[in-house]
Amino acid sequence: MNIFYFIITLCGVAGIACASQEGGHGGSMLWPFIFSIINFILFLIVLYVFALPRIKSFFFERSEKIQQALREAEEAKTLAENKLKEYEKKITLLSKEIEEFRKAVEKEGEIEKERIITAAEKEAEIIKWQAKIIAEQELKQAKVELRRELIVLSLERAEKIIKEKISEDDHTRLVKDYIAQITSKVI
Repeated sequence: MNIFYFIITLCGVAGIACASQEGGHGGSMLWPFIFSIINFILFLIVLYVFALPRIKSFFFERSEKIQQALREAEEAKTLAENKLKEYEKKITLLSKEIEEFRKAVEKEGEIEKERIITAAEKEAEIIKWQAKIIAEQELKQAKVELRRELIVLSLERAEKIIKEKISEDDHTRLVKDYIAQITSKVI
């Protein structure tokens, strides 16, 4: 309805412009003007009937596509935000798991360290004990060897002293005494 008012207003303005141009002699210029207006009105009717629905449908479809794209973009944004929150939770959980794993490894390392230290201390005690026993045995062996050497040296020294101090008569007397002792025990 609004378009008809527009057309009538346009025709009126065009008529006044034509009439003022001729200065009132208006017979011959009025008909071409009327035909121009009729052509223009027919053109507008054709546009209104054929082009306007297509233009409206084009802009309506375009508007619908834009609204659909906005809805899809909003859904994608919401989905992306949800995924982001999910990944942030996973990262937080993963960070906690990594921290727990690190603490567990440190704890196991401390336990292993204590076990190694305890085993080393036990082994050191065993080595000390074995070294003490070996040292005692070597000391006993050295004492036995030292006594043996002392006895050998004492005998050699005694023999030397006896050879120097004992005469042939002393030697004969000692042999007789020794034989007497043996015979008295045997009899």
